[in-house]
Amino acid sequence: MKIILTVILLSAMVLLPHQDFAQSDCNPYFLLKEGKKWTTASYNSKDKYQGKQTFHILSISESGNSLSAKVLLSSYDKKDKLQMEKEVEFACEDGVIKMDMAQYMPQEMMESFKEMEVEMDFEDLQIPQSLEVGQYLEDGAMNMTISGPMTMKFGVRMTDRKVMDKESITVPAGTYDTYKINAIIKFDAMGTTRETKNVEWIAREVGAVRTESYDKNGKLTNYTVLTEYSE
Repeated sequence: MKIILTVILLSAMVLLPHQDFAQSDCNPYFLLKEGKKWTTASYNSKDKYQGKQTFHILSISESGNSLSAKVLLSSYDKKDKLQMEKEVEFACEDGVIKMDMAQYMPQEMMESFKEMEVEMDFEDLQIPQSLEVGQYLEDGAMNMTISGPMTMKFGVRMTDRKVMDKESITVPAGTYDTYKINAIIKFDAMGTTRETKNVEWIAREVGAVRTESYDKNGKLTNYTVLTEYSE
């Protein structure tokens, strides 16, 4: 799958009101440091392994209040066969970090486009420095244009984002104190809209350590967990 980025890929964008730490720290929920590696694995509702993504920060460059990280992203299928490998850029400017939001697209949809040319653009997805239970967060969105025999357009919008609770959860990479954030994700595919519920657990310095998706009836459809993390 060839992906053309019209803006920097995002999965979480953290907004800070001020900077009290080094740019390499970037923000309290995600640290951009050269050499950092992490892996996430995806499973369906029956706990069957669906594939994984690995991330490796290759280099960091700074200019004024801006920080840029070159990241090697590798995506594997359920047989751990490499499906895609490319360098992407994560950026942080004045405390705002931008990463890949493509994780919110259904895995089966992404696999169906692997032989096509995909153009993506995004709207900001934000998490403030200070999270509190009951707090509402800004919406975010991603749009895709698929070029092939015919042009297809798809959209993902994350709305109704709310901090629900503080929880300690255990994933293969370890045990983390997290904030639990609920959201509604709306998929728009060729005029047809599908809505799912997304639950995400965010840990300081690490980011999302677990994500769950539910259908409109509240049934779990898939989940992703952090399996490896090293700085």
